[in-house]
Amino acid sequence: MTGATEFLSDMLPSLIGLLLGLAFVAQAYRLREDLFVVVRTWTLVLLVLSLMALWALTLLEYDTLGSDAHFETSVTFVLVSAWLSTCYMAMTVLYRNYDSVGKFPLWLRRNPLNVFSVWFLIALLIIVITWLALVRGTADDHRPLIILFTAFYLVAAATFDVWMMLRTRTEGFMPAPPAEGYKGTVLLLGVWIGIPTSEFLFDVLLEVELGAESYGLGNWFMVLLFGVVFAWIRRRGFLALIVEPEEETAKLAGFRTFDIPRGVYLIEQEKPEAALTLFSELVTLPLRPDASIPTQDDSPAATLEFLIPRGLVITREFPEKFRARYNLQVTPIIWLTESPGDRRIAPTSPAVLTDTLIRFMESNPNGIVLLEGVEYLATFNDFRKVLRQLDSLNETAWITKTRLLITIDPRAFEEKDLALLERDREVLRGEDDIEELKRRSAVRGTGEASYQQPAGT
Repeated sequence: MTGATEFLSDMLPSLIGLLLGLAFVAQAYRLREDLFVVVRTWTLVLLVLSLMALWALTLLEYDTLGSDAHFETSVTFVLVSAWLSTCYMAMTVLYRNYDSVGKFPLWLRRNPLNVFSVWFLIALLIIVITWLALVRGTADDHRPLIILFTAFYLVAAATFDVWMMLRTRTEGFMPAPPAEGYKGTVLLLGVWIGIPTSEFLFDVLLEVELGAESYGLGNWFMVLLFGVVFAWIRRRGFLALIVEPEEETAKLAGFRTFDIPRGVYLIEQEKPEAALTLFSELVTLPLRPDASIPTQDDSPAATLEFLIPRGLVITREFPEKFRARYNLQVTPIIWLTESPGDRRIAPTSPAVLTDTLIRFMESNPNGIVLLEGVEYLATFNDFRKVLRQLDSLNETAWITKTRLLITIDPRAFEEKDLALLERDREVLRGEDDIEELKRRSAVRGTGEASYQQPAGT
């Protein structure tokens, strides 16, 4: 291979890949406050670092590792990247309730045998065999068997990933993801499977095993795949935020004598003051001490969640101004805005917003979520897309027994669009309807008639 050919086939794609990787790392560092509290995003970062290490070794031409180390390094990368893909999909689907760094270590200690550990041990065994063969000088003898094991592992990992993706569409398994978020996950999954597959086919099978020249096709293909997903990440937003629920510390004097039923409420007002006040009362006013809980067999944790609910706010208003007006100190608030920053979501990323809310509701059953700013979302996105996102939230709210308050200005929507928004949601028109809801939701004491949720909640 001539110097020019080697530069175009190996050096140039590796250099481009390293530059893309550095841009990714810079973006990850900028978003570190939200990025590194999510376990599944750590797997994405580790994949990028593995790619950068592979491209760096290509630039060094493996001179310090010996002539056979190209094969061992490629096999190691294929196994590690395939394992990371299974970790990502497992955290996205199977273990999504433990996706925060705070919950994951405790869950891992209680469940040492899981997708992470089992797949890791299998990959580690193949990697150890591969490098031992190099050290002992028996690499040529063991190479066909190592290639066979690696191929089986890669196919098994891809099968698992696709199976997990299909399970997100299985009715009753979990709330169906919004279309935009689903497409993004499919794109990421395709890239994640394609990268180790490309390295295996071109660098392991074609060049090492068959002795043919690939002319850097594997390198170029991996750079192309990584460029596609990096462009998508920059355009759509990095990830859904993981918001840890917190019990509000700013308690108002007295006790609350009502507790609205679990479900989805569409509150129509020109100004959302009554809806925001209702949310504030639910999270800052303790329920009367002798209140009867909905059922007699609830666990202590479920009882506590019922008596002291925790909330989340999504609003167009500046968070500190919102806190001062409605007496909130620690209740998490997400700001809908185009300006970047912590706990901010762009209106052009409705899928990120939806996934954030779904994850909060799944990890915080019996919670309270207030969504204010639907009109703002509709100005940046097609109304049908916004409606699909809200429908996804509906399903999760019912499954997790969350009280989801969606406040809108009815003047901002056409009649047919307003009718679609009202479908499958309890509509409250103004302060009078809210006060009537409070009266209907009066909580009785333990010595009185039992509290009853309306049918279907």
